[in-house]
Amino acid sequence: MDRYRGLAYNSAYRMLGDPDAAEDAAQESFIAAYQGLKDFKFGSRFSTWLYTIVMNKCRDCLRAKRPNVSFDDLTEVRPDRKPSPEERAASHQAGDIIQEALNALPPDYREVIILKHVQDLDYTEIADILGTSVGSLKVRAHRGREMLKKAIEKAGVNHG
Repeated sequence: MDRYRGLAYNSAYRMLGDPDAAEDAAQESFIAAYQGLKDFKFGSRFSTWLYTIVMNKCRDCLRAKRPNVSFDDLTEVRPDRKPSPEERAASHQAGDIIQEALNALPPDYREVIILKHVQDLDYTEIADILGTSVGSLKVRAHRGREMLKKAIEKAGVNHG
């Protein structure tokens, strides 16, 4: 289970945005996985099954409170050179805008965007995790991207 600890925590953190809540969700996911191990179908990947459990725990947590996702942790690693103060300010401002836009997405859209564009899963895996069809996921991903784009453009940020 240690090899999946990072996967569970990172997925929960990206959905919840709170390190403590993510740790709790990851821990609860491992407990649920251990208790449900007898039900695991060895025809599918363990990581896909674990993602399903983590997403369900995150949904439970999201029902209890409004999430606060930190989008800065979701962006690509930057080169080692130090950014100028202007670059840092612009990056921070853009990160805040993206974070707000991501937080404003309904959870159903946010989870698809995170699983597809952050976790880089394919639609088949996401369909297994969320228990829905590939077609509906593609629609949800498209609508989620459109909502993000509109929110970011409304905030005055140009995309390239």
